[in-house]
Amino acid sequence: MKPLRAFFLASTLALLLPLGASAEEAAAPAGEAAPAVREIEIIVDRGYKPVRIEAVEGERVRLKFVRREYTPCTREVILPSLNIRQELPPNKPVTVDLPPLKSGDVEFMCGMKMFRGTLVVTPRPG
Repeated sequence: MKPLRAFFLASTLALLLPLGASAEEAAAPAGEAAPAVREIEIIVDRGYKPVRIEAVEGERVRLKFVRREYTPCTREVILPSLNIRQELPPNKPVTVDLPPLKSGDVEFMCGMKMFRGTLVVTPRPG
């Protein structure tokens, strides 16, 4: 009797498992894809290039820093208003995923606050 019960239970689970929704599917309504993440590359070499970047309020943004120098000043990047501090090893891309942003300026800077850049977040149109 036990082998038959185990077989029935396993068969039922195998049939019902594909019917369940994953957490990712449950988070987004049917027919709506999650908004794409826009990646912006910033070269770190005697400063930030570009020094000014733009995004739209609520846009998903990923900053990709590539440090091309070895000075101690650029060893890390800080975004004080977002409470983000990230080490930047030389010649190795480092990504920083930002939370949804409100309109305004978000400063980023080196650990010594000598080199600075700005992410300008504009209001969403409409």
